[in-house]
Formats: sequence, C-alpha cells, structure tokens
Amino acid sequence: MPPRDARIADLSARLTAAGLAPEQKEYADRTLVEAQVPDEFAEENWPEVLAALGTADSFGSTDRGEAGRYLWAAFHRTKQS
Repeated sequence: MPPRDARIADLSARLTAAGLAPEQKEYADRTLVEAQVPDEFAEENWPEVLAALGTADSFGSTDRGEAGRYLWAAFHRTKQS
C-alpha cells in the first residue's frame, strides 16, 4: 500500500477505535475522510482523535447546523499517488 493510502487507512482505523464512523470521499485532487461527532462523544477520546487528524495533510471541523459537528481530514493527491 502506498504511504498515502496507508495514512488514510490508519486515520480511519484510529477514528473508528475512538468511537467515530469515518466516511471516505474521493475527489480529483484529494481524499477526504469525514466523521460526525455525536453530542455524547467521550472527552477522553479527544487526544487520540486529534493525534489521528494530525497525520492528514490538512484537517478541521465543520458545524452543519441540525446535522451536527463533523471532523474532516484531507489527503492531497500528487503525481506519485
């Protein structure tokens, strides 16, 4: 598995282990991993979630109003990946 793909798989596994349900979306220039954060998300899981997000090329969070808060992590494509 190329390093980029391994990083995506690792991030998804770590988010799942922390109690989130990541979804992967493919775009021409990047792969985006998103996960909704439930209101009752355990505070003790945040250090692992933040450490996992830090392995992405960029990351952040989005408030989608009624749909809730989502975390996202982007892995940019290069000519090699």
